[in-house]
Amino acid sequence: MLSHITLIDFALADHLELEIHQGFNVLTGETGAGKSLLLDALSACLGERSDATQVRYGKEKAEVIATFAYQANSPEQTWLKEHELEDHELENESGEIVIRRVIFSTGRSKAWINGRPTSLTELKTLGRLLVLLYSQHSQQQLLDPPYPKRWLDRYSGLQAQATQVKSAYHAWQKAAKQYQSALDAQHTRATQIAQLEQQLEDVEPLLEINYHDIEQEYDRLSHHETMMQDCASIMYALDESEQNLLQELGNVLRRAEAQQFRSPQLEQVYNSIVNAQSELEDASATLRQFVDRQSFDPERMETLNQQLEQFHRLARKYRIQPDELIAQQAIWQAELEQLNFLDNPEKLAEHVAELEQSFLNDAEQLNDARLAVADDVAQKLSEQVKPLALPEALFKFDFQPFDTPNAEGLSAIQLLFTANKGIPPQPLARVASGGELSRIALVMQVMNASKADAEVLVFDEIDVGISGGTAEIVGRLLANLADHVQILCITHQAQVAAQSDQHLLVKKQQTDPASSTILVLDEAERIHELARMSGGVEINDTTLQHAKQLRELKFSLK
Repeated sequence: MLSHITLIDFALADHLELEIHQGFNVLTGETGAGKSLLLDALSACLGERSDATQVRYGKEKAEVIATFAYQANSPEQTWLKEHELEDHELENESGEIVIRRVIFSTGRSKAWINGRPTSLTELKTLGRLLVLLYSQHSQQQLLDPPYPKRWLDRYSGLQAQATQVKSAYHAWQKAAKQYQSALDAQHTRATQIAQLEQQLEDVEPLLEINYHDIEQEYDRLSHHETMMQDCASIMYALDESEQNLLQELGNVLRRAEAQQFRSPQLEQVYNSIVNAQSELEDASATLRQFVDRQSFDPERMETLNQQLEQFHRLARKYRIQPDELIAQQAIWQAELEQLNFLDNPEKLAEHVAELEQSFLNDAEQLNDARLAVADDVAQKLSEQVKPLALPEALFKFDFQPFDTPNAEGLSAIQLLFTANKGIPPQPLARVASGGELSRIALVMQVMNASKADAEVLVFDEIDVGISGGTAEIVGRLLANLADHVQILCITHQAQVAAQSDQHLLVKKQQTDPASSTILVLDEAERIHELARMSGGVEINDTTLQHAKQLRELKFSLK
């Protein structure tokens, strides 16, 4: 329940603090006094839209702080635990939720839950668990075709089933679209697979061949004759001619050896010649071994030529470099595996059929459940409306099958109504007057509120369009409802206000700038306000006596 609310520089409020009681709380006041002030502040605190106009004139920011008490194992406690926002560690304890909303004159705002910064999304989610708001324009909802069905679901506890049907429908439709996409892409997919398989087949003979190795070997064989001639000339120059390099180098080495001790530089020259001689001898030996192993193989030459031609042909075909073919093969293989992994239309068709049947089963169960409760709920609605100057009221839920089942189920549901005996019920929007719509909407809201999970229900002038004895009955309805939940109600009807447990009076003060305050009325002040509401500007003994009688009626009904 809402236990405390503080407004600082919010709209017309300078600094306002209120303790809100359990039970039935009403807000009254003259037109223009600012009765919506508290509800606007509460809405802002629960994540609804805010703007700079809510900041008091001349101030930089407005602040609203609302404190809610919650019970152990309640939905709000579960939410707090999930978000690690509990103000205590014991699961079986009640606790408090402190929500703070700051609105800046720039239009920006910030919010906190139990001292931790939070998003408006989180705030709205928590707000729906704490408070339900019913507005004075709710009768317009009755003219919205889906409303009767949704109201029936909520009152009868069928919302979870309705949500399941909607989810099953969307899952079926999503799979059906996926199936159609798979069908559309089937030809393209088959073509892509065939193309990739051909490309992989082309490259497969080359997978075990190193392009650079065969390219080098082919180059050597294609220049075999010239290479062998040059090798023979080198060997001749090194150690076969009469004045070969190794022999001449040996003579030079002996002279350098004789002089190496006479100078460090000469010793260095000697060592360099020794090294040169060793390198040349190694080179000569390596060259001889190379020449001895060389032979020209025409068949190997032809094989290499064919392999290179294959590399170059495929490279031209696929517009890449020859040495990139093997790497490209891995890419093609991955693409093929991905295509083979894609949805199979035949399997998808089976999946679509399964989801369709699942949806139809859920929808049929929901339709049967709605049909099972519809007559009883319509009768209860009729009985609740009859005291509101509609003694012959009769309601009926009319089920009309859809041509094609959809997310709402198998049937469109209309609320039929008649206020006259002997006349069959007709669609509500067609036959109900504006005043009748107001009373019907009020009763439907009260009936649904009795099923609400939230512990705080806010009614914003929902009694517009009623008066007299009808208003008195509305007051009793709300008072009875307040035995189970906390109610906050803005009203212009003295008969409604008289049934309250706490009476809050909104008054405007012509300060500079103007301000509004909210007073908690004692019994004497309450009688005076009820007299004003029922008698107008002139308050006399007659209006005061009438106000007392209204209050006495509340206690006589207990």
